[in-house]
Amino acid sequence: MSIPRYHTIGAVATDAGTLNGLGDRLSSLDLAPDSVLVLARRRDAPLAENLLPEARVRPVQTGLSRMQWFEFASTFFSASTVSFLMGVVHLWTGLVVQAVLTVASVVGLVAYHRRPRLQKQLLALGLPETLADKWAEAFPSGFALVLVTVPEEDSEEAQEAFLADDRLVSPLAVDRRPVL
Repeated sequence: MSIPRYHTIGAVATDAGTLNGLGDRLSSLDLAPDSVLVLARRRDAPLAENLLPEARVRPVQTGLSRMQWFEFASTFFSASTVSFLMGVVHLWTGLVVQAVLTVASVVGLVAYHRRPRLQKQLLALGLPETLADKWAEAFPSGFALVLVTVPEEDSEEAQEAFLADDRLVSPLAVDRRPVL
């Protein structure tokens, strides 16, 4: 009895047409169910699901959700109200508190938007850090990241499906299976 080896092949699709073409090439390979994973932005996830219905599509957070924006706005408004009331009692204290609050909010938003969420998601799947770095670099200019897990004997055909299109960015392979 031998333990089967799996290879994971992935690339960033630059647009929906590239993703659709890759999906057509992958559908001819007779892949196992749930062997295709697509990581797309929250707004692009429904389109990716329509283009590749057999794939597992996971959204990648690129910013604050609507609920997080609402919570941020309500907290900022509440703190601004307090600083306004402080300004009624002592003008300079209210202005300083409002300035500190505004600067802290802007710094917090910038720091939140700079966090590499895709890289953390790929590392959580058990993929090597070098591949996660390369895909995280290419993802902002692309549409979706497609990962395909195939048995070792089918890896050549899967690699050919990825290399057939020049619009796929960072086509890379690793000899392991992601942890889903």
